[in-house]
Amino acid sequence: MSVDSKPVTEDSPLALRNPRAASETATKALKERGVNTSAVRLSQVHDRHKQGAVSYVVQVAREKGKSAVGDNSNRWSAVHVSDVTRLYLLAFEKAEAGAIYHTVGEEGVSLKAIAQAIGRGLMVPLASIKPEEAEAHFGSLGIFMGQDLSASSAITQEKLNWQPTGPGLISDLDEMDYAQKVVLAA
Repeated sequence: MSVDSKPVTEDSPLALRNPRAASETATKALKERGVNTSAVRLSQVHDRHKQGAVSYVVQVAREKGKSAVGDNSNRWSAVHVSDVTRLYLLAFEKAEAGAIYHTVGEEGVSLKAIAQAIGRGLMVPLASIKPEEAEAHFGSLGIFMGQDLSASSAITQEKLNWQPTGPGLISDLDEMDYAQKVVLAA
């Protein structure tokens, strides 16, 4: 989650209620015991078939017949799956003990741009919803719709000499085959 409207960095601590906090705590504990381990924070990993949590937003838009967006100020970071693959390889080869790495190709894609792309793809209207309507509209995903989840990978890029080169989230959403329903869970 962004801090004071600035993207979260690899040095930013996670809130204790964040599920990722447990793995990062374990990473630090292992480092103290001499184990060379690191943690990778994933953003919205996407390609033309799946887009992380955005896939659920697509499903909701399909079910409700409208692509909804809130106050238009929230952003989510994103990265193409091919960039994630390269980052994991680099992290495995070059990892510093206890390091935190970010898989971020785009620091902040606006939820409005995401909703617009989904609307175009599904050929449904864009609808504005109030924050108090988010949970009713999106279900358990509603809590994330009101959050600015922008993040930076500047430290990761410098430490691992990693440069994201994959297509952007909106490009993948625009190229997605919306006739195909995405299987969200195995």
